[in-house]
This record gives sequence, structure tokens and C-alpha cells, in this order.
Amino acid sequence: MKIIFAESHNLDRPDPLGSHQYIRLFREEGHDCLWLGPAVSPLHLFKLDPINRHRFRVWREGGRQVDGIDWLVPFSLLFYYNLPFLRSHQIGRRQYRFCLPPLKNKLKSFGFYPADLLWCAGPVALSLLDLIPHSRSCYRLADRLDKFKAIPPGVGELQKEMIRRVDFVLATSQSLLEWAREVRSEGIFYLPNGVGEHFFETGLVKPADFPGDGKPVVVYLGTLDTRFDLETLAHGVLAMKNFHFLLIGPLTDDSLKPGLKTLLEEKNITWLGPRDHHQAPAYLQHADLGLIPFQLNELTEAVNPIKYYEYLACGLPVVAPPLRELAAMQGPLYAYRDREGFTAALQEALAAGVKEREEGRAYARQQTWRSRYEEIKSIMAD
Repeated sequence: MKIIFAESHNLDRPDPLGSHQYIRLFREEGHDCLWLGPAVSPLHLFKLDPINRHRFRVWREGGRQVDGIDWLVPFSLLFYYNLPFLRSHQIGRRQYRFCLPPLKNKLKSFGFYPADLLWCAGPVALSLLDLIPHSRSCYRLADRLDKFKAIPPGVGELQKEMIRRVDFVLATSQSLLEWAREVRSEGIFYLPNGVGEHFFETGLVKPADFPGDGKPVVVYLGTLDTRFDLETLAHGVLAMKNFHFLLIGPLTDDSLKPGLKTLLEEKNITWLGPRDHHQAPAYLQHADLGLIPFQLNELTEAVNPIKYYEYLACGLPVVAPPLRELAAMQGPLYAYRDREGFTAALQEALAAGVKEREEGRAYARQQTWRSRYEEIKSIMAD
């Protein structure tokens, strides 16, 4: 098959998400795969951060190949963004119609016009449903984008339109499944996130920058964004001096900067910033507990956290608030509802024995990306 993944993240991002896992599994089985996007535009010339500079480089090169997967970054004159005029539904529905050179011509040159499967991961892919002849289409619904800050207010309606138009929808959480079923009754499938098989490897060398004060290490692996509950974490850092808190991941919410800067003055917390995903198992293996310090709100109600499976695969007890999806999965979890419950959950999780940690690993082995991929193949075979 010729498969196009219409995406909102770079193909070579250091912390791969679900679509990154699936396109590599499709490629592993011999399918021709192309990663389309995210697009660049004149608007991005005013925001030349490292990510956008990288995208412009790929666009100027005319595309590149990563691990046998073609990557095409289009240049669109109009870009769906939360600014006057650009936030309109018409821009959201037509973004890929304004590409230079025309997207149709670029896809032909790559040999992906037409396509067998059009995999959509965001609502701006709506225009592709009409632009690109294809045999089947799907929408991997991984977030309620209308619950994020700084997103165009009509994005939820575009998501619903996408749900209506594709052949099938893959919802990563029960909340998203229910939301999609409000739009259509058939062709909606629950397919949560998973874990890479390399997280089950053992005997990895401790990274040189791993905390060395001898205290039990509580690790958070992921982005520090609008979901992150810095206040509860700060309470734990100040109240639990016998623990060392390790944060691994980029900071994308500027409102967290002042509080994080103050918190990092404490000796029992370290923030390493982003690390390549292939290095992550080495950090997790040498930690003692895995942490998901998310706020409880409408946004996190729809979250199926990848890090949950990764922690368990590395034998870590998981401490997290009772997120709806975690409760529904009924997997191993030390849950808390408030700051006092947070510190109590940390103490309880630290006392977990070898049997409990092995049970967590066994649970994670049933939740691999490869097993999820087999479910996708089953759906497509029907």
C-alpha cells in the first residue's frame, strides 16, 4: 500500500508519538509511507524557533527520507492559526489548497498520488480528503483540541467534520470514543496508546546525568505543558526531602517558567530538559517511581498517557491523579486527589515489592504498539 500520514508533528521528533510508531510498523511490513507536514507558512518566518527552522530546511530540500519513510513539508500561503482571519473555518478546511508548489504536484513526484490509505491526525487534513484521491481514510483522534489554550475556537467543529467524513476513527480514550459517537454511530474504534518494545530491555547503563544523591528517584518523562500540575509537584518536593524528583522533557507552557525556576532552587529536584526517546528506558530503569502530575480537568479527561505504559514496562509503580482513562483501564496505579494524598501515594508506591513491579511489567506487555497495530490491521481487513 501507499500510505500518507497527514501530521502535526515532525517525523524526526525525539519523543515519538502514536503516529510515529504506526508509520514505522507499516513501513516494517513493506508498505510505502509518506509523512506529510506539518506545513510551514509566511507566518512562521516571524517565529523561527528551532522546530520551525528545521521544517524550513526540510521544505527547502524538497523533502527528505527518515528510516525509509518519505517526509514532505509543504509551504502553505495560509495557515490555520489563532489570529484574526486565520482562525476561520474556511482556512482550517482549505489550508493545503494554498501550497507552493501545489501539493498535488509534489505528491506525484514522490509517487503518492493517489494513495491507498490517508491517515489524518489533525483537522487541517480535511482539505486532503478532497485533494488526494485515496481508497480509505482514517482519523486518529488523540485529543480534544478545543480544550487546549491558544487554539482557534472553532477547532472542535473541524474535528467533528473530520469524524463524519473519514472511513473510520481511532479514538485513544473512552472520553474521545464517546465524543466521536455523538457525531456518528459506526466506524468508531477504541485504540489506546501503547509502549515500545525497547522499554522492556534490562541491564541498561545508568546515564551520567542521573541524580547521584542516593535518594529514591521519582521520575516524570514528558512535556511540561498546560496539563502539568506544578503546584502539587512543588508540594511534594518541599514536603518529601527524602525523595529526588527528576523531570525529563521540554517546557512548552511559559506560564510554568517562574514557578519552575523557583522550585529548581531546591536540591532534591532536577530538570534535564528533553532527551532522545531511545535514552528514556535507561533513565526509567534506574528510577524508583513514575509520576504523572496532571491536573484534573476537561483536557486531561481525554488523555491516555503513553508514559503510563512506559513506566510500567520499566518496572516502576505509577503515581498519578485518578485520570478517567487510567481508572477505566484498571491497571496498576497509586492514585491521589490532593496534595496530602500525593505525598501519601509516593510513600505507598515506594513500598511496592518485586511482585507488584513484575505485575506492572506483565500488564504493559499486553499494551505494546505492535499489538495496537495488529488491531488496526484487523479493522482495515473487515
